[in-house]
Amino acid sequence: MEVHLSRGEIELLKRLYAIGGKARLEDLGLDKSKVSAWSILLKEKGLVEIEEERKRYIILSERGWRHLKEGLPEEKLLLLLKGRQGRLSLGILKGKMDPDELDVAIGEGRRKGLIKLRKSEEGTIVIMMSDRVPERKILNKIAKEKVPLDEIDPNMASNMRRRRLIEISEEAEVELALTDKGLAAARGEIKIVEEIGRLTRDLILTGDWKRKKLKAYNVKIEPPVTYPGKPHPYVYFLEEVREILIGMGFVEIKSPIVEAEFWNFDALFQAQDHPAREVHDSYQVAFPSTKADLSRYSDFIKKVKLTHENGWKTGSKGWGYKWSFDIARRLILRSQTTAASARALARGLKIPSKIFAIDKVFRPETLDKTHAIEFHQCEGVVLSKNMNVRHLMGFLAEFAKQLGFREVRFKPAYFPFTEPSVEAYVRHKKMGWIEIAGSGLFRPEMLISMGYDYPRVQALAWGIGIGRLAMIRLGLDDIRELHSQNLEYLRKALLV
Repeated sequence: MEVHLSRGEIELLKRLYAIGGKARLEDLGLDKSKVSAWSILLKEKGLVEIEEERKRYIILSERGWRHLKEGLPEEKLLLLLKGRQGRLSLGILKGKMDPDELDVAIGEGRRKGLIKLRKSEEGTIVIMMSDRVPERKILNKIAKEKVPLDEIDPNMASNMRRRRLIEISEEAEVELALTDKGLAAARGEIKIVEEIGRLTRDLILTGDWKRKKLKAYNVKIEPPVTYPGKPHPYVYFLEEVREILIGMGFVEIKSPIVEAEFWNFDALFQAQDHPAREVHDSYQVAFPSTKADLSRYSDFIKKVKLTHENGWKTGSKGWGYKWSFDIARRLILRSQTTAASARALARGLKIPSKIFAIDKVFRPETLDKTHAIEFHQCEGVVLSKNMNVRHLMGFLAEFAKQLGFREVRFKPAYFPFTEPSVEAYVRHKKMGWIEIAGSGLFRPEMLISMGYDYPRVQALAWGIGIGRLAMIRLGLDDIRELHSQNLEYLRKALLV
């Protein structure tokens, strides 16, 4: 009887036999990764048994390391009290400690009996009762060595985890043991034939390969499945959209995520009392509280103000209210990429021009299959002479065709800053017709205030819910799946 082993397997077999036939992986004094591979091969040949036990250890968290060096909040409190004969007023302590740390120190100190509070004419007095902080001993111990979780009092471990001082690390301890067959092979009772896994130059030149046993390979074994890195399918789709628009002659523009209401609404001739400007349809920014600086656009702002109030010289009656500069300066999370178009148009574009933006917008929607709070919008504007709605529908139909959508429909719609306006729809196999874009021709109140020769110069504009188009292309029924982190789906998803 004989067994065929590689040199590494033979080395491991002899090492195990030399130390009694049983040992933990780390006690063998060999490279752990190599030993793991050799031990699996020996197990397949019935020479070794592998026992695995998972153990949980306590390790210091980032906060735990910081408090190890700087001291726990209750230790800092006790140190202050020691310097003042063990008592200080709460008012003085508030001036000497960080408020958050003081709150923790008072709470933990009272719970452990380290301090007590007493009311007096001077206010609340903090009195030291003990200076033994039980966590200190544990922190010091964990810093020096791995400590099994079961060696720590469960209540203490729970409290330290609650305070985020420690984390739990789970490790596998592997023990190898020679079987009866393995012992027999190690004693020489079973013949060991050394196998070689690859031919080297020396083996060939010396002719030793003739006397060696070559390791047999099963050429029918399937290779392991590997998943190379690739773009997220949605990111890939957005890049494709970007390339299509650039190919159609458009130039990409950008605007900030935190935007002034002026660019998001006012410059688009959207009234300040329009329902879309209420807090439930846009996110107002609480911090920073400083309002937008619009001083560079004072001349344009005057024209927008007059256009809103009485129509200025646009031929419109305006909205007939007192326009507020303070409202226009309020900061919000951009609710539409049309804000980017407004900025670009106000700076002055050559005629003709084609611009687009693909970026995130934010709206407090009710989450469902076709609505999200944070989503991408694709904004497009064509500025040129003598254009009409047919040109607009032609651009949108061509764009949809470039993306592979053959069925496109349009119907009349209303939007505050375009007239006439249309909505565009494409067909989803399961969900039917889905609205993908709101579009129209920018109103004269908007273009004239920006300095364009309306009606000779017109601007076609659209905002595409690009996520809904992505759903169709990727075969998804729920817009929330566009941001999936499911590795199984991402590995198999095709970049279409």
